[in-house]
Amino acid sequence: MPASTNLIRTNYILQLYGKVNLQTVSQLYEDFKDEFGSGITCLDCQAVVEADSSAISLLLACKNLAKSQGRELHIEGMGDQLDSLARLYGVDSLLKAE
Repeated sequence: MPASTNLIRTNYILQLYGKVNLQTVSQLYEDFKDEFGSGITCLDCQAVVEADSSAISLLLACKNLAKSQGRELHIEGMGDQLDSLARLYGVDSLLKAE
């Protein structure tokens, strides 16, 4: 994975970190897709320091990719900023672990 990505893999967890915004989400999604096929089960957002509405779109797209492959993706550590955005857009229940 290129050094510029904002994803770090540890076993079956991908940690999303840094800024997740309109400028970064396209590459992040491509990187997520590359890693997801190798058994990722969790996306940890604890280290996200800045997010906009495109971050919520990224999380939903990642969950949808998992669902389309018959797998579950748990999203953890969303923090206040991502939680607030998810509630604002009415998708917080879609991003919670089932």
